[in-house]
Amino acid sequence: MDQLAAHMRRLFLLAATLCCASALAQGYPQKPVRVVIPVPPGGVQDLLARGIGQDLGRLWAQAVIVENRPGAGGVAAADAVAKSPADGHTILMSDEVPLAITPLLLAKLPYDPLADFAPALALVHSSHVVVVAGDSPIKTLQELIAAARARPGEINFGSFGVGSTAHLNTDEFGSLAAIRITHVPYKGGADVMQGLLRGDIQFAITGLTPARALLKQGRVRAIAYTGERRLPQLAELPTVSESGVSGFRTRSWFGWMVPAGTPRAAVDRIAADAGRVI
Repeated sequence: MDQLAAHMRRLFLLAATLCCASALAQGYPQKPVRVVIPVPPGGVQDLLARGIGQDLGRLWAQAVIVENRPGAGGVAAADAVAKSPADGHTILMSDEVPLAITPLLLAKLPYDPLADFAPALALVHSSHVVVVAGDSPIKTLQELIAAARARPGEINFGSFGVGSTAHLNTDEFGSLAAIRITHVPYKGGADVMQGLLRGDIQFAITGLTPARALLKQGRVRAIAYTGERRLPQLAELPTVSESGVSGFRTRSWFGWMVPAGTPRAAVDRIAADAGRVI
């Protein structure tokens, strides 16, 4: 009888769990949803999060609030989400930095990148452009390399933080091109562009979104594209490999993660509706 009673209790709990999951899928979201991102306003992640959030807010009839938590290689943003209730109402939007790169750079993290998160959706992947100021005498990637070889360590590049993909990608570029360049870290892509305009840095490898307006205005000049093939929108722009640095290309991804333990029904709803919006 004891075994039968225990078995009946397990069946009851399973049924209750399934009912709750079904109700959550139908009723999600039940309150405003936070999308936490590890960068300041103005960059590609911020613009993408706000664009998707705006349409999801209309679809869900709930506010989707983008919360910027820059700094520390994405640790602040990732930790905030990891410690949030696992109910689907807090989402981490990020690239690979806080989950795959920062754990290799810091001896101790306040979260476990594998155990504390569940993937919800892969949003987009993108390559980058190599940019200089619009009034720079540098017109091509080969001219940039020549300037760096003539003045070792005096050519500065910007990135959105130590250990960021832009930092690591540009260091790899410097290694393949056999040049010595100096890193200047900023908080985000918009800050990198301002540093370029002020002359604090001489070039940057950045996403197209932060640079697009300045490119159209002629205040920034693209000299190479980091993808495997030329970008259709900028067909005249050669790739880095075409410009003489063979084998160099970059690609970043952005995705949505939720705290581990978030009900599968909520995760599936996030993925399905964000997919519709995209």
